[in-house]
Amino acid sequence: MFNPESYIERVHSIKSYIDRVCPHDFHPSIALTLGSGGTSDFIKQVEVVAKIPYSDIPGFFQTTVPGHVGQLVMGKIEQTQIMIFSGRKHLYELGYTPDLYNNLKEITLPVYLAAKMGVKLYMATNAAGGLNSGYKVGDLMLISSHLDLFFPNPLFGPELPWPDSPRFQPQTGEYNQKYRELVLEIAQSQSVLNHVHEGVYVALTGPTFESVADCQALCKLGVDAVGMSTIPEVIVATNIGLETLGFSLITNVVNSQGQNATSHEEVQSALNKPEIRNRFFSLLSTFISNY
Repeated sequence: MFNPESYIERVHSIKSYIDRVCPHDFHPSIALTLGSGGTSDFIKQVEVVAKIPYSDIPGFFQTTVPGHVGQLVMGKIEQTQIMIFSGRKHLYELGYTPDLYNNLKEITLPVYLAAKMGVKLYMATNAAGGLNSGYKVGDLMLISSHLDLFFPNPLFGPELPWPDSPRFQPQTGEYNQKYRELVLEIAQSQSVLNHVHEGVYVALTGPTFESVADCQALCKLGVDAVGMSTIPEVIVATNIGLETLGFSLITNVVNSQGQNATSHEEVQSALNKPEIRNRFFSLLSTFISNY
């Protein structure tokens, strides 16, 4: 059974290990999770001070999905210190574990760790299917709100002994509007505003892509993009006092009949196009340097 006290001890133990590996004056203000929608090459934008494989971190999880490298990178972009989780764990990877509550806490472990490291802003990227007919492959969607179909809620079950984390949390504080406006200003200055949108994101657990009926229903519900992650992380981050920002990189577009992606390779192929990667990397690094 899940033990909240042991989980907090685990978070503290991981933080102690990272503190020993990193320079003593390194204090990140931003945590960034790079999913499939934030390819590992983004690390080239960073002045790295430590690069730690997840496998070297006692008590941390391992990644199994292609495109999720599985390393923690500590570094700077300009003067902004940042910790980057290059790869995330998905709930579908943990389906064999009988304790669902433990699984939810496993996939949100980086958020709790980031908060213990003193981070103030949690950012997440993902690859997503575009449900909005105005979106094109390679566009970037700033998440303005989400539809939580990722059951159950990550705050489900016993409460953690974490200060100032409300049991009943409003869902109006996610995806900081001031930071979204800054990203849009940067996009305009870089003449890529036509590739950047704001919209509603929905997450389902996966690993299957959505059926035709799924896509048709989600469109009717007013959803703009669909993926398999991010929402649990953002809910937890808000619950423990962090500001949040979410980016969905549109890797495939659902057609008018509801036909969605056919393979993970199709999704990955969009991420490997230099024009798409460079546009996204430029926006992200400029935002971080101006934080």
